[in-house]
Amino acid sequence: MSFLEASKVLVFSAHAADFCSRAGGAIARFADAGAAVHVVDLSYGERCESPALWDRDPLPSIDEIKAIRKDEIEAAAAILGATIECLDYGDAPLLLGPDRRIEIVDSVRAFQPDLVLCHWIDDTLHPDHVEAAQAVLWACRYCGVRGIETGHHPCENPEFVCYEAQLGSSPVTKFLPEFYVDIGVSMERKIAAMEALATQPSLPVQYEILAKYRVLEAQITAGMKECVYAEGFRRIGTDAVY
Repeated sequence: MSFLEASKVLVFSAHAADFCSRAGGAIARFADAGAAVHVVDLSYGERCESPALWDRDPLPSIDEIKAIRKDEIEAAAAILGATIECLDYGDAPLLLGPDRRIEIVDSVRAFQPDLVLCHWIDDTLHPDHVEAAQAVLWACRYCGVRGIETGHHPCENPEFVCYEAQLGSSPVTKFLPEFYVDIGVSMERKIAAMEALATQPSLPVQYEILAKYRVLEAQITAGMKECVYAEGFRRIGTDAVY
């Protein structure tokens, strides 16, 4: 199965906007191809990733920030063609201990994906991202274990693929894409979805720059000569070639 042939795609996001800024183009392409795509935000990013709200005077409450971010993520996911939920675990720090990991296992079992997208496992300059990646990878490897009881039956281990690390951190985190997705046909929707995430107003400009940079790599290293925008990904735990 090639990457874009996945029929059930589960996307985990440490904060409200991560799924969109890092993989929004691919999500839209999956949805356009008829795949079921569901996003699980682990937090609303209410503390460390809601800059426009923390600049307000008077300062909104945490609950008010969460409510604003909830509306934003639902709008962004709808633009991309995905469904979304937030487990509201809190951020900065995002802490995913044993009980929460079991809940993540249950999320995997409930959806039974053939592909899971999440943060780069070594995104060390953003500890919340590392916490998310480690917990989700754990859940993907243990979702088939019958001795772990949750509200849903065990399921097959899905493919685990990492999307982009924190913007600009690749020299430190060593995120080097193994394959690229041409998002030329979905870049307009990705930008519209990022614009819906108005609490982080810098996203559209920053991630359009990244998409243009990744396309240079895709053209040179992957022979994607006609590509104009791209997203980069790395797989974990498989020898599959995309």
